[in-house]
Amino acid sequence: MSDVHLGRRQYGLEARAKDYELAFFNAINEIIRLHEERGVDAVLVTGDLFDNPRPSPSTYLTAIKGFSRLKDSGLDVIITRGNHDASVINPVDNPISVLSSSGLVKYLDLDYVDYGKLRIIGVGCVPSSDHGKLTRGLRELMGSGLNIVMMHQYIEGAPYRYPMPNIDYYTIPAGELPTNAYYAVGHIHEHALRHPSLNAVYPGSLEIWDSQEFETYILNDGKLSKVKEQDPKGFLLLDTDYGDRVRVEPIRLRGGRRMIKVLINVNGESPSVLREHLGELSSLNYRDAYVEVNVTGELGEGFSVRDYSFNAVKGLIRDALKVNVKLAVTKRSSVKGQVVHGLLDLIQSVLGKNLSNETMVNAVLRALDLVSDGKVNEARVALEKALGIGDDVEWLQ
Repeated sequence: MSDVHLGRRQYGLEARAKDYELAFFNAINEIIRLHEERGVDAVLVTGDLFDNPRPSPSTYLTAIKGFSRLKDSGLDVIITRGNHDASVINPVDNPISVLSSSGLVKYLDLDYVDYGKLRIIGVGCVPSSDHGKLTRGLRELMGSGLNIVMMHQYIEGAPYRYPMPNIDYYTIPAGELPTNAYYAVGHIHEHALRHPSLNAVYPGSLEIWDSQEFETYILNDGKLSKVKEQDPKGFLLLDTDYGDRVRVEPIRLRGGRRMIKVLINVNGESPSVLREHLGELSSLNYRDAYVEVNVTGELGEGFSVRDYSFNAVKGLIRDALKVNVKLAVTKRSSVKGQVVHGLLDLIQSVLGKNLSNETMVNAVLRALDLVSDGKVNEARVALEKALGIGDDVEWLQ
C-alpha cells in the first residue's frame, strides 16, 4: 500500500483526518484477513505514510497501533519513504526511521531484504535531478532472482488521469530503470494504475485526495444527472509464486466517507427560474458527505451575483459534513452589445490607486452595480468623475 497520508486534515477538517486514519485501519483489517485466508507474508508500504515529516504524537500513535496489529499477526512490514515523509534537505532524519528503530517496521533506503530467492529493494524518493544516483544505486542492489523494487516516484509515461502536485519534481525516466523487476511504486494516487511499458502498478492512496475523484453530478436546465462514481481506493495483493514474475490483484477498500461534487451550469436564467432548478439538489442523500458545489456559466442579463443568492444552496443540501460553494460565473453584456473591456481597465485603475479611499471604493461598487444592470455609460461617467478625468477616454467609445 502507499500514500496513506496519516495526519492529513483535508479542507481543514478534523473529520477528514479521522477518515484517513480509518482508511488505514480498514486496510490493516483487510490485510490481516488476507493473511489468515490466503497466507500473506509481508506488507510493503511505498511512501507517504505520513502527510508531514513532523507528525503529531497522536498521528505517531495511529501508525504504531496499526503496525503493532500486523506484527502481532505475524506479518513483516517493510517501508520506504515518500516526499511527504521526509524533507529534501534532510531525508535521513524522518518519522519512518523512528518507527524502524522501534522494531515495528523494516525501513529500506537504498537497501534490501531477501526472502529466499525474492529480493525486496527500497530506494525511497528523490528529486528528478537526482534520478541518476537512484538508478545507479538500484542496479547495484539487484539480485539474481525475482526483484521487487519499492520506490516513491512518478515513472515517466504512467497514464494518470488527474494532475498531481510535484509530478515533474519527482519524475524518473522509465528507460533508465532495470526491466528485470516488479516496481511497487507510490506517489500517484489512482488505484491500480499500470505503467504501459514497465512491470509497475500504483496502489494509489487509501483515501480520496482530490475533488476530481469525487462522486459527481451535473445540474443543467433543471435536470440533475450523475456523471461519475467516486473513485475506488485500496491496495494491491502481490503474488510471487509465479517464477520470475509478480501477479497483481487490486484489493478495493469498502466504506469511507462519500465525497460529492455538484456542477451547476447557469445558462442565463433569471434568479427565480434558477431557484426552481436548484430544488433538484434536495433529491440526493448527503448524510455525512463532504459536498463541493461548483457554479459556472453566465448570469441572466441585468442581474448580479448577489441577486442569485448562491449560498442558499447550502440550505438545500441537508445533513452533510460540510458544503463548500465555489463561484465562477460571468455576466452578460448589454443587449446593445456595448463593449465593457475598457471599463474593466478603468475599474482596475481605480482599485489599484485608491483602495484606501472610501469615496473611491464606493464609486467602484456603484459602477459595478450599474454594469450589472446594463447601464454601462452611467458606470463610465461615475468612474471618470471619481478619477477626475473628462470624456476623452477614447477606448470606451
